Amino acid sequence: MFTPIPCIVTSSQYLRQLSLMYLRSRLPWLVAPLLLCSALSVWMSDVRWAVVGLMLLFIVIPMVLALAYINYALSAEARWSLLKKTLTLTNEGIALHFEDNLMHDRVIPWSDVTGVALGGDAFLVMLRVRRFTFVMIPFDAVEQASIPLHDFAQCLWHLAKKSA
Repeated sequence: MFTPIPCIVTSSQYLRQLSLMYLRSRLPWLVAPLLLCSALSVWMSDVRWAVVGLMLLFIVIPMVLALAYINYALSAEARWSLLKKTLTLTNEGIALHFEDNLMHDRVIPWSDVTGVALGGDAFLVMLRVRRFTFVMIPFDAVEQASIPLHDFAQCLWHLAKKSA
């Protein structure tokens, strides 16, 4: 459909997007204990509850993010976003041609795509594999390939919707 797009995503871009998605979905469960500890600290006039709340904030939440990193960012699908590749939209799916000889070229069929979202400065092609699994396509990579973002977004959305 489009010309091949050379695509590079840094690990910090990918991890930032993954963390935002993960924290947004878990926000009530992460904030509720902090609010409870704050309320108990004020109600009981006991600073120890505030210390427990700070321990939750600075120890428990980073450990939860570390588990999310192990579960999602170390998956094979995350490598699809992070390795240098050339990406092409076809009628069959998204064709990925990796520069690394250890990775085999791959076509992600449109039936494996659950949706398309915008994440900061990239398109996120959400995959059916598991929750929070996506392939990032940076806006600047699309623009460097001389493809208007609007046209690329329309084509990506149309192809993803057609298979659903």
